[in-house]
Amino acid sequence: MRHPNMQPGWVDAPHRSVTLGHFAVESGEHIDDLFLSYVVHGDLDDRTRPTVLSLCAIGSTHRLDFLIGAGRAFDPARVTVIVVDALGNGLSSSPSNSATQGSERFPRFTIRDMVNSQKALLDHLGIVAVECVIGASMGGMQALQ
Repeated sequence: MRHPNMQPGWVDAPHRSVTLGHFAVESGEHIDDLFLSYVVHGDLDDRTRPTVLSLCAIGSTHRLDFLIGAGRAFDPARVTVIVVDALGNGLSSSPSNSATQGSERFPRFTIRDMVNSQKALLDHLGIVAVECVIGASMGGMQALQ
């Protein structure tokens, strides 16, 4: 899959993807083949730097990219920023791209399920703590959760 064209102020970085497999959601259902798309700004292997988790707004994936960059609030020379396309949004698992649970067969999920999937991503990456979590709109609701 290809990401939509970048908007002014967005930072161009390659999308990565991880398949996390069978994923239970709050409703008691499960997603057969959960995958999450994410972008890393900075050095993911340098665990001496703080990690920032950036969460997307509904219908947008990188709304807070204007905060990322040299001399900005989240400078990749000082912190590692992980920007996650939320469950159901962007390039991550959703009703529109699930190979086995497309459309109305995709389980209903909550903001908490989005956060749990992001925690699963962090666990997969070996990240045990984050310095802060940022998000606008729906991303803000995820950050509060």
